[in-house]
Amino acid sequence: MSYFEGASTAADPSDASIGVDSDTWQLPLPSGEYEVFLNFRGPDTRYQITDILYRFLVRLRIRTFLDDENLREGEGIWPNLVEAIEQSKIYVPIFSEDYANSKWCLRELAAIVERQKHEEASVGVVGIHGIGGIGKTTIAKAVYNKISGSFARCSFVGNVRETLEQRDGIISLQKKIISDVMRLTTVEPITSVSDGIRIIRERVSGFKVLIILDDVDEKSKLDEILGKFENFASGSRFIVTSRNVRVLRTFTEDDKLYKVRGMSHTHSLQLFYKHAFDLDSPLPGYETLSSDVVSTTGGLPLTLKVVGSLLYKEDKGFWKEKLAQFQQHTLEEEVVEVLMISYASLNYQAKQIFLDIACFLVGEDKEMASYMWADCGFYPISNVIILLQRSLIEIGDGNQFQMHDQLRDLGINIVHRENVENPLRRSRIWSNPQALELLSREKGPSQVQTLRVNSGSFVAKEMASDCFVNLSELRYLDAEYTMLIGDFSNLLPKMRWFRLHYHRNAGHNKLTNLKMENLTILDLHSSDVPYDWGGWRNIIKVAEKLKVIDLTKCYNMTRLPCFPTSGSLEILNLSCLMLRSADLDLGNLSNLKVLLLKGGGVRKITGGTIGVLKQLRELDVTEFRCENLGEALADIGELQVLKHLRASGTDIVATHGTRAGIRLPTSLKELITSSPIANLSELIEMETLVVRDCSYGLEIPPADTMWWKLSKLKSMELYGTRMTTTISLRPFRLLPSTLTRLDISEYWGLDWLPNLENLENLTLLSIHDCPALKEIQGLGGLKSLEILIIESALLLQTSFGQMLHLSKFPRLLELEVWQLEAVDVDKELLLEGLESLEELTRLTLRGLAIQKLPSLSKLQKLEALTVTGASNLREIEGIADLKSLEWLVLSSCTSFETLPEGLSGLKRLRQVNIEGSTNLTCLSALSYLPPNVYVWGPNLL
Repeated sequence: MSYFEGASTAADPSDASIGVDSDTWQLPLPSGEYEVFLNFRGPDTRYQITDILYRFLVRLRIRTFLDDENLREGEGIWPNLVEAIEQSKIYVPIFSEDYANSKWCLRELAAIVERQKHEEASVGVVGIHGIGGIGKTTIAKAVYNKISGSFARCSFVGNVRETLEQRDGIISLQKKIISDVMRLTTVEPITSVSDGIRIIRERVSGFKVLIILDDVDEKSKLDEILGKFENFASGSRFIVTSRNVRVLRTFTEDDKLYKVRGMSHTHSLQLFYKHAFDLDSPLPGYETLSSDVVSTTGGLPLTLKVVGSLLYKEDKGFWKEKLAQFQQHTLEEEVVEVLMISYASLNYQAKQIFLDIACFLVGEDKEMASYMWADCGFYPISNVIILLQRSLIEIGDGNQFQMHDQLRDLGINIVHRENVENPLRRSRIWSNPQALELLSREKGPSQVQTLRVNSGSFVAKEMASDCFVNLSELRYLDAEYTMLIGDFSNLLPKMRWFRLHYHRNAGHNKLTNLKMENLTILDLHSSDVPYDWGGWRNIIKVAEKLKVIDLTKCYNMTRLPCFPTSGSLEILNLSCLMLRSADLDLGNLSNLKVLLLKGGGVRKITGGTIGVLKQLRELDVTEFRCENLGEALADIGELQVLKHLRASGTDIVATHGTRAGIRLPTSLKELITSSPIANLSELIEMETLVVRDCSYGLEIPPADTMWWKLSKLKSMELYGTRMTTTISLRPFRLLPSTLTRLDISEYWGLDWLPNLENLENLTLLSIHDCPALKEIQGLGGLKSLEILIIESALLLQTSFGQMLHLSKFPRLLELEVWQLEAVDVDKELLLEGLESLEELTRLTLRGLAIQKLPSLSKLQKLEALTVTGASNLREIEGIADLKSLEWLVLSSCTSFETLPEGLSGLKRLRQVNIEGSTNLTCLSALSYLPPNVYVWGPNLL
């Protein structure tokens, strides 16, 4: 007889949870009758290891099935044992001396193996649920990173709920999955949802995939995104996160659901201290208060951050008052209430900014939005700082607004509460049906301040001026596939940010009197608006506050409008706007801060030279065409606040015929150019230098100048450009020691580089397509190097003709070497020390002239191995030991006759490429590879 002990002390299986703390996460077992099944032979281990293990599990409140062969009574017990096996989630067979002599032990073991095979062969769907801010996304990402190596293809699809609210949201999600799984940078057009499902079925479902769908809700019909789960290859896994467990129950069983619990009290305190005190411990006298406050948060990371930020630098009276508020609600209510209390503590202007971001501006540039807010009297500089300090928003690397989805939902719910019954009476409308309804009515004043609308199709919809009669409070309009027609006299008096896209040209001259005298941002990006668009004349005439004009890709423009005479304009974007017969007049642009002309062109620049734009911070003239560009930029050195200059593909020197180059502003942080630089050693603020296709080369300043001491230069890239200096002075030239990245490529005449021995911080060195370069001095001194890409192994030789020992690069993560056949040294010394690169994750070798590589067995972190053009290579030793290997390429290895041994044991292997290895005749090893490994090459169907 089998029995279960300790039931009274075991945890309730329905209370399956995930513990989350600041450093670790733990995924427990899903609910079921038992969590662990112990299988053992009683006489051997009953009172030894089995008893110790069992008691330990029970003490941890783990429901454990303890099976004892001696207590069984006949065949009648077998169905109960099978049921226990099927209900259990972990199986622990305890092997002993006489284990194999027990038919019951072996029978149970066979049932366990069969159960596991069945689970492996099926398509699994797991759900993770919990309230917003608890850490579901963090856990999903951790699981993804942990197990993705076991799948042929993977995709992490975030923000499902938010994406589905957008136009063509389902198709966007389908494109993301197809792109990730097929490893494509661009995806073929998807004409409809059903077309996307077809492509997924035909091209994606054949792989054993891992797909994470993060933040789904009741509107997220996964079958409309993916099709049927059962169409996917056996062993595929889907992990879905949601706040609503009922949503997850529609496509998976309860025993595959995991509820996320909050952080422990100890770890919650640690996170709270960082935000409440900016310390690792509380201030004296705040210990008890801190503990009490943390007890109200339920261990939610987001809530802990927001509460800590709210209480930062406040006195005890303020703490106690807020604590009393927190304690009035249940945990579910508490999450919203805590965030609401933080929101309520904001001033009016900060609240408006918060709601604008939540409803419209996640992902938008901070500076653009600030123009609107500043003119509305919202004081964006100080109030954005307040929102950041309160942990209510974040600013991403691209200066774009980011916001936790729980906070975004808070903002949306606040707007909903403004008028629960009538959405049209709210301050902000982003739902397209509501927006269209609002614009279709013609009576009653409206309080709407911000509005997003599109025609609902790819056909432009006419919006007559009558639609806007009652929208006197509107300050932000984002209209897609929309044409404005009619007389707009005295309409939109408070409009600050006007975005109009894709109105398809027709009816452009039916618009009159569009004045918008308070307009600060005019965004017509990718519109078909022509020069004679009816809105130009009045906007330019009356909009004296206009700060931004964006005409990117307005291909119907043949001339530029006159810009505001007030000189208010600060950002002008004319990218991809080719106006060969028009001039760009700088006369009214004296306050311009950003001028973007990339990929465009005008006949001439008039109204002065670039030096008149004293406030200019950013200038992009990449691939820009203009008759007098060199003359117009001749005094660019006078721009004392210019930080970013991008001018590749534009020779700003050739027009006035000097090889010395022009002087550039010493304020530059980023420089991308195709022209010589006259004062390179003076650019002490520069962080990034890119020189592309400069026929004059880059003159390296002497070592006694400030050049090699530059303290901020991190990245230097030369494409189609040589480094130049007098031959006799070459030993005295150095590069700045602060460099972390050096990339030189595509210049056949490059025959010299400065000595690199001083580049102690360099992490990436890439030199390729530079066949004239025969030596790199100082290469052995690059102790911080993590990525090394060298065109020829010849460059790995020292000054004495010996091969550099690769052990000199202990931190190397990626190594790529080409043309090894050209090196005139003992072939056995090629790549000497390769086996010592234990951190290496990628190894690429092209043009091998040796028959055998050094053993790779110690490269336990190697994920990708590529060997091409190895005409003499016959074997690669140690591949069977590469447990992390995912990609194996052995192309054009014409001496290979059999595949390396041990491939079938590489559990993370995904792809094998043997194209061009024409003498490979023994391919039997391929039949032992797992079905999820994709193989292509000769003799393969």
